[in-house]
Amino acid sequence: MTQSQANSIGETIPQTLNGYDPNVFPAFHQTLQTHFPGAVPMNKYMRKTFQGLSAYGFCDENTMGMIAICRDEIAEPLFTEVIRYWGKTFNCCSLAGFVMMGKTGLAAAKDHTPTVDGIRRFTFYAMPHIAISRHGDVGKVYRDGLQKASHACGALEAIVEELACGHLKLEMDMQDIEQTIIRQKILSTLTYGEKPDLIEITKLAANIISTDVKNLLNTLDSSVFNYAVMTGIQIHGPLGTHWIYPQDFYVVGSELPGGKVQVEAF
Repeated sequence: MTQSQANSIGETIPQTLNGYDPNVFPAFHQTLQTHFPGAVPMNKYMRKTFQGLSAYGFCDENTMGMIAICRDEIAEPLFTEVIRYWGKTFNCCSLAGFVMMGKTGLAAAKDHTPTVDGIRRFTFYAMPHIAISRHGDVGKVYRDGLQKASHACGALEAIVEELACGHLKLEMDMQDIEQTIIRQKILSTLTYGEKPDLIEITKLAANIISTDVKNLLNTLDSSVFNYAVMTGIQIHGPLGTHWIYPQDFYVVGSELPGGKVQVEAF
């Protein structure tokens, strides 16, 4: 093989193995569309949320980002994208993306938001995550340096397993405080005997996170703070692809009709 042929192969392989192409890894795409219809590539999601918010006066010069996603390192690309679009970003992350910053954390975050023309603006992205392998296996992800499949989200999967075997850790564990809170929040929404699978519990987590964000931010004075909320589910696919299953997308501000507007972008 000549050097030019080798170079040609090196250039065509990344183009051929495009994980966003539905013809590549069809089992993954089938699982994605079956359980998360309407999911979009993360870069498209970020671009559309940024563009959608420009109509309401949000831009990187007058807005601070806030993000609540899982601590898992494979979730970091979304954090990076938020910084890329919105600049400085307040870290609200916890296990599974649950919002545990509380009033004290929010007080710190809001004090960091810029004031431009008397208005303080921020964007708040909050969501759990889940992995789907190239074979369509839910919850499985192959990480660099590991020979066997790992899991995402491990915190939620642990609760799925507890429910499946009927052995729940109900005591408050001060050395595992975040997982204790996640477990309590999820159990409070279930009826006796329910045993959701990982997809179901991830969607349930997304709903809980959505409600928690709304309740936390409702304490702010909307004549001072204009903010946008984006929730959903972050999905990790093969070849390092990342997708978002959109849920909430709304803007709050006292000058808006009813003080709140749903943004149609997806």
